[in-house]
Amino acid sequence: MAATSAPESSVTPAQVPGPCEPTESFHFASRDGTKLYAEWFAAQAPRATALILHGYAEHCGRYRELANVLVGAGLDTMSYDMRGHGRAEGQRGHVDGYRDYLRDFGAALDQLGQRSEAAGHGTLPTLLVSHSNGGLIALRALCDPSRAPRNVVAAAFSSPFLGLKAAVPAAKELVGKVAGRFLPTLSLPSELRIDHLTHDEAKLAERRVDTLCHEVASARWFTSAMHTQQYVYEFAHRLRVPSLWLVADGDQIADPAATHRVYGRVRSPSARFRFPDMHHEIFNEVDRGRVFDHLRVFVGERFPKS
Repeated sequence: MAATSAPESSVTPAQVPGPCEPTESFHFASRDGTKLYAEWFAAQAPRATALILHGYAEHCGRYRELANVLVGAGLDTMSYDMRGHGRAEGQRGHVDGYRDYLRDFGAALDQLGQRSEAAGHGTLPTLLVSHSNGGLIALRALCDPSRAPRNVVAAAFSSPFLGLKAAVPAAKELVGKVAGRFLPTLSLPSELRIDHLTHDEAKLAERRVDTLCHEVASARWFTSAMHTQQYVYEFAHRLRVPSLWLVADGDQIADPAATHRVYGRVRSPSARFRFPDMHHEIFNEVDRGRVFDHLRVFVGERFPKS
């Protein structure tokens, strides 16, 4: 079944639930020993699990409202800080390559499964819910048959980082490429404008004082991101799980045109909803109840109540 697009107005908007506190927070080791941080949200009688992958330069604590939506839909949920982010170890905004993020992702999936087993739920199917750079990481794994996790049966992508909206100045791009080879840990200002994240003034105020976020990117991160974006575009047809694409067409950070190009190459059952007036962080937008509603419908379709 080929990917399809659906009208954004096809469901009735739901209420915004607000954030919930994690049932438990903990640290765990990535597959190379890097210490990561996670938050666990337990659902009553869960019929599936969900793993949240946050965006670049932020942390998992910004996704407690999304976790509330998923728990309310009957999914045990875990979010985690990738290396170089939030409460995790690692140089801020740096990876040697996206394989580092994939190590973190694999270790997080292991933790998710172990906690489900320990709670007596056995092996439950898993939904990935990712935003921005988290979406790029999830797609890099899912479009690679050698890496695609068997237990992941569906995925939702919010404003996936498949291209930059603003063109990088030629001089800065050259510096990034050269430094990526010879000075890979060199940090440069990311120059992302916080007011391009959302129209919600309260969310913007929270973000401005959030000391767990950062504003830098290393040269190697920059070149690795571009290579990973090219990989996902080339192999998007390998995506095998059903997917939900939530695209902010008013995004000034992650280029929505790049997302639409990749989406057009997807061959698995997929649906796309476009939000013309929303900025990058659609889970933090003023009218995010509409976005959450689409996610609830997707969860209900993929993990129906028995």
